Parts: sequence; C-alpha cells; structure tokens
Amino acid sequence: MTDSTSGGANASTESGADASIHMRCLIVTQDASIIIGKGGSHVNEIREKSGARVMVSESIPGNPERILNVSGPLDAVSKAFGLIVRRINDEPFDKASVPGSRAVTIKFMIPNSRMGSVIGKGGAKIKEIQDASGARLNASEGMLPGSTERVLSVSGVADAIHIATYYIGNILIEANERMPSHNNSSYRPSSRRPPYTGSSYVPGYSNPYPGPGGPGPQGGPAGPLQTQQIYIPNDLVGCIIGKGGAKINEIRHLSGSNIKIMEPGATGTSVNGGPAPQGGEGERLVVITGQPPNIQMAVQLLYQRLEAEKQKQLRSSSN
Repeated sequence: MTDSTSGGANASTESGADASIHMRCLIVTQDASIIIGKGGSHVNEIREKSGARVMVSESIPGNPERILNVSGPLDAVSKAFGLIVRRINDEPFDKASVPGSRAVTIKFMIPNSRMGSVIGKGGAKIKEIQDASGARLNASEGMLPGSTERVLSVSGVADAIHIATYYIGNILIEANERMPSHNNSSYRPSSRRPPYTGSSYVPGYSNPYPGPGGPGPQGGPAGPLQTQQIYIPNDLVGCIIGKGGAKINEIRHLSGSNIKIMEPGATGTSVNGGPAPQGGEGERLVVITGQPPNIQMAVQLLYQRLEAEKQKQLRSSSN
C-alpha cells in the first residue's frame, strides 16, 4: 500500500459530517502491521465498518514510523480512527471503551497554518476538545523536517480518539472554508540515521516554505523550480545509476525531479546567498531540481537505494 501525497488535513468545501477530509498521522511500524493485518484483513475490515479510505505508507529502512492516511466523510474518518485504536488494543469493534482500556496516542500531522485554529485563543479549543472527548491533546512547537506540518498528539481510549478526531476534523473543515490553504508542504518520513557517516547531506531546499503561487497539494499553481545538493559516496555512484542508467531514470520518473550526478571533484554552489555545501573526500555531488515535494521524494528514493546497497555489501562481507 502506498502513501497518498496530499496534505496533512485537507477538507472539501462541504459542511458538517458530510464534508470530506483527509487526515494523516504518524504510526510506529509495529502498530502499522497490526492495523494492516495478514493479507490486509484488518485494514479491509476497518474500511468496511467505517466507510473511510484507509492507507498505510510503505516502511522506510531506518525509520520506525509510517504514515497512516484516512480520508472520506468526517463521520467515517473519525469512526475509522476509533476502530484503529480498538484494533491496536485488540478490543472488540462493537463495544464501548471500558475504564481499563489502554490509552493510545495518535500523532496527527496538521498544517502549521491550521494549528492555531485547533489550539484556539489561549488554548480554549484544545481544552474544549479535551473536555468533550476525554482525550489529552498536545501540539508540538516545531515543524516536522522539510515540511510545514506540526504534530498534534491525541491520547486516549478508542471512544475518546473517535470523538476528538471528529472535533479536530470539524475545526479543520471550517478553517478551510474560511481560507483555503494551497501552501502546505507535507512531511515525508526518511531514513532517521544518516546513511553514511560524514556524508554532507544538506537538509531542506532553497525555499522550504513557498509563498503564494508555490506548489500546493490541492492543485495550486506550481512555483519556481528549486534546487537541493547532496553528496553520495563515490563507490556507490554505480548502484544509483544502474545498468544503462536504468536506476537513476527510474528515480527521476518516480519523483518527477531532474537529478544530475556531477563529475568527480565538482563542488556545491551557494543557493539564495547561503553557504555552499561541502563534500567529504571520496564523495560525489548530486544536484536535484524540481518542486519541493518532488525533491523530497527524490532524496528519499536516493537514500533508500544507497541504504539497500550498503546493507547488501554488509551481508556479503559478513559471509
């Protein structure tokens, strides 16, 4: 199953429980496996009983988290999250949560531009949601890497998560009706540990927060192309290029980015007046050009390829 590329919480212009919404959250790989079930049996049951579309992103080597995407009418989406918590806790779907039920934390990814609406003046909205649902809410201060999204952690039993999700979704739908957002940059997990000690990866892109006219998950007009520069070990350039350029062409196609592997000795250039990235000895400069989400996907695919090759080399050296 693959991850949808739309924003953290997208809402249609309908109102109330009939409005469609797409909510994304981070889940640990272990919970993802429980939610999916053998041959997708669990996730299919959640889809059937809730009426929502539920998708789990692929796992990424070195990253303990995956993205859970739930979309559909708000009623269906909030119900799905209640069922997801029940599935994680191995509780029956058709019974109310009991006092002994285990609290589960759902880490929603909310566009920074919408977090203020969820928190409310002086935290009034969060308090209202907590009082109504019995769940505990906590908004992160900083944004997720390479994105304009923050984490809203919602902790509680299944029924509390169900109710809190409905309230949060309603706020996001109302906020979207007042002022549609086109500038959200969605978070994509990548390998947590740097794949190579000393590799000079320059995080972010030249302008991670596009202004009006920037690329938007809801089909807004594309902004100017941006560039990111990374370095990869010289001895692994071959695995990135592949036979006859097959691998690099595949990554270009999947990410929609232009990827150029520079000649040995080429150095990074300054972007928007920032310092030029410096490579270590035995490293090759790679220049990626495209829209920010495309660049992010290209970097992710490149690092996945490098990580897979590194693991392959480790296995063959230990035999």
